[in-house]
Amino acid sequence: MLTPSQYKPITGTFVSCVAGDTGINNWGLAEWEYEFRLYKAIGIDTVIIIRCEVESDGLYQSGFDPRSTSWPEDPDLVSMFFRLSEEHGMKLYLGGTESLDNLYKGYWKQEIENNRIFYERALDKFGDYKCFHGLYYTVEALPWHFNFCDIVIGTAEAAHKLAPGMKKLFSPTLYGLTGYPNRHYTLDDFKKIYGQLLQTISGKLDYCAWQDKYFLPNCRMGQVLETSLDDWYRAAKQITEAAGAEFWSNIETFQRSTTTAEHRDFRQIDYRSLAFKLQTAARYAAKNITYEFSTCLSPNAEWGSSARLLARYLEMAGLDPDIPRQLLERPVSKAPTLPLHPIRKRSLVANS
Repeated sequence: MLTPSQYKPITGTFVSCVAGDTGINNWGLAEWEYEFRLYKAIGIDTVIIIRCEVESDGLYQSGFDPRSTSWPEDPDLVSMFFRLSEEHGMKLYLGGTESLDNLYKGYWKQEIENNRIFYERALDKFGDYKCFHGLYYTVEALPWHFNFCDIVIGTAEAAHKLAPGMKKLFSPTLYGLTGYPNRHYTLDDFKKIYGQLLQTISGKLDYCAWQDKYFLPNCRMGQVLETSLDDWYRAAKQITEAAGAEFWSNIETFQRSTTTAEHRDFRQIDYRSLAFKLQTAARYAAKNITYEFSTCLSPNAEWGSSARLLARYLEMAGLDPDIPRQLLERPVSKAPTLPLHPIRKRSLVANS
């Protein structure tokens, strides 16, 4: 039986303002406000908006869509995340845009420019929020396609030029697929390719949160067997710190297929897999974040067993599994609604 001392708790989570592949919750104001109260109650102090705009086949989904809220407090979901983060003392990292047309057609320079424009406008609009802690490099791909490295390097340069005093976060992947079906990079290839990439953006990256990907616990006839996740973490930590960044773990709380092409409707993982991932990450990571709490751990998530996964996680972390219910029963002390911020000149003072 593992004890809480063998785990490092999850203290950050991605949030999404556009439809993703891990489920759609259709939350309103009450659900989102409860979510942030829950974050604070269980020790989550960091939220990362994974991306604010996505384009596919000429159609755009935007976190600034005025139809995304049906309540007067917030004009759109991005503004809501800033308001709730401010009210609850969170650190917020803002991700940019992603255009599948740019990626598939090779317009990688336009992808960099889109993110530069987005960051500039977001800094002007939200720059005075104390919670606005940093920028997140949104692009998620693999080195063999979409000019991945070029986009990361160009976006990092643009972000650093716009806001040199703000923190920068990136979340690449361990054990990534190559351009061949069901084949993965070797450890040597991984260290070479990603090591060169991180060295190129050294000085423009503060935290690197590695997606832990496919790994599952290994136990046969009651005997716990080793896996290679330690090897991948060890290699990732080495190249991260060599680039002057701090090593974080991005604990995936959803399932991935291990033998066939990935399905697009990811369900939450088995709690034993979560225990294994947390125990391994505790040996390497300065901080654990997750993708993502709202669809795989929240009591209000689309899938009912998310609440049970949360209960198991709270037991692992040595926290009271009854916290979610207690928050529902406790009267809400409604904080005054913050005024909507007009467009303003950005503040480039470092947030501590």
